[in-house]
Amino acid sequence: MITNIVKEKLQRGEPAVGSWLTLGSPLAAEHMAHVGYDWLVVDMEHGASDLPVAMGCFQAISTTDTVSMARVAWNDAVRIKRILDIGALGIVVPMVNSAEDAERAVKAMKFPPEGIRSIALGRNDMAYGGGYLAEANDQILVIVQIEHRDAVANIEEIVATPGIDVCFIGPYDLSATMGVEFGGEEHEAAMQHVLAVTRNAGIPAGMWCGLADQVIRRLEEGFKFIAHSADTDLLVRGAREHFAPVQQALDAR
Repeated sequence: MITNIVKEKLQRGEPAVGSWLTLGSPLAAEHMAHVGYDWLVVDMEHGASDLPVAMGCFQAISTTDTVSMARVAWNDAVRIKRILDIGALGIVVPMVNSAEDAERAVKAMKFPPEGIRSIALGRNDMAYGGGYLAEANDQILVIVQIEHRDAVANIEEIVATPGIDVCFIGPYDLSATMGVEFGGEEHEAAMQHVLAVTRNAGIPAGMWCGLADQVIRRLEEGFKFIAHSADTDLLVRGAREHFAPVQQALDAR
């Protein structure tokens, strides 16, 4: 029986905090899962994972209660169904800029009659104890990425699309497509507009954050689905922090 605890938390109005997996390493995924995150997204858009590696990450994550998810490379039904078939319980779809894009993403993740996902049972059914076909449409988390100025302009229509579970802001691409400074007044105003519209529609808003203080700030603002950095960033940041005094000692010799 599938139980997507992240979807349940969001439906209760509770926040769910996770992180990004870009290294393409099931071992790193297992370590990250044991940190205590609610969810982990295997990044198949900009990360190093292909399908077999992603499946290995999902298997490693399943040693904990952390929910396995993935970001696909594009809003493509073939890519989406293959990742769902190996066990993802949520999909982040990039560059959803219109209601049509949002509807395409929803339909790709739903079995008929709600969508166009073709039926295959394998790891998806086995990993969750059977009953997958009957439960998947209700349990898969549909996350559309708001990362383009067109998406901000069309946000009211996007959130009105049946089946959308989360609108997730990609802040870097958003600032680039707007042609404005990252973190500047116009950039921040656009993100707050997305938050206000999604909240009014009863749809959780999310976004990617770097440091812990940024996560806490966005939680206080009302964002519900928040990414705390990524495995690569956390690895390098930790190494730099712990190597700094060693470097100072070496420089002083």
